[in-house]
Amino acid sequence: MKKEIEQIRSFNRFYTGHLGLLNEHILDGPYSLAEARILFEIGLRQPITSQQLAVLLGLDKGYLSKIIKMFSNDGVIQRMPSKQDSRVQHISLTNKGSKLLNELQGKSDRQIEVFLKKLSTDEAGMLVNSMITLENLLSVDYSNQVLSRQVTYREGLKPGDVGYLIYLHGVLYARESGYSQEFEGYVVKTFYELLEHYDTRKDKIWLATYNEQIIGCIAILSKSDNEAQLRWFLVHPVFRGTGVGKHLLTTALSHCKEQQFTNVYLLTTDIQQKAIAMYRKAGFQPTASIEMEQWGKTLHEERYDLNLTTEN
Repeated sequence: MKKEIEQIRSFNRFYTGHLGLLNEHILDGPYSLAEARILFEIGLRQPITSQQLAVLLGLDKGYLSKIIKMFSNDGVIQRMPSKQDSRVQHISLTNKGSKLLNELQGKSDRQIEVFLKKLSTDEAGMLVNSMITLENLLSVDYSNQVLSRQVTYREGLKPGDVGYLIYLHGVLYARESGYSQEFEGYVVKTFYELLEHYDTRKDKIWLATYNEQIIGCIAILSKSDNEAQLRWFLVHPVFRGTGVGKHLLTTALSHCKEQQFTNVYLLTTDIQQKAIAMYRKAGFQPTASIEMEQWGKTLHEERYDLNLTTEN
């Protein structure tokens, strides 16, 4: 934890200096950072009340009142009594305030353009994606559900996908199940077999991505006209419990029904209890179990089947 705290403090110092936030007036305008931020929020959400601003920005009401009075004296905002409650005043920008805000936003855009020009397209993408994640993780109402709202899904493989999926399997299964590196070799072989015989008419793979990075996958491989195998079902730990796994599994099983498979099976081990619970909930039933020494562990390889002819 100490290392993380030091890194965050270091980033705060860097970012403050990088944007010139210690300057008395932000963006060479007439107001400080805090004052300009309030002006930005008024322009974005107008009309808005002082109470709403205080809650939104986490500001002391007395401090905010002084700034609102200053804005009013400067002629950049106007206050109108609410029709529902005359004690409540709605705040909005005047023409002068809108012009000032546009000037500040223009300067901000040009400032951002200056340092973006120093970056390549890939570097700029990395920066923006990191900022999105940073904003999500530091949001007041953060939970992994916040991240999952930005998860997108796609079907099929692109160059590089298989390599990254092998990496995810190797890292996560070693960390969570204690599998040796032999398991990663096994995953390499299974994906090699897929690519050798990959037929997009019969074989389907779906990927879940966050900021263009794979965080989940599932596949259906056709074994015959009537039977298919479910493979490589995986969700990154950060996104578990958010509905990503359920979405992938539902998509895969819906495809099986559309293709009129009568049976879908999967192979797993008794260590994967959380995944097994999801399989059972979807209707899979255990049909075989074999004890074996594999991947540095003594485990049971288990087969689960889902008879689609009994599905409603």
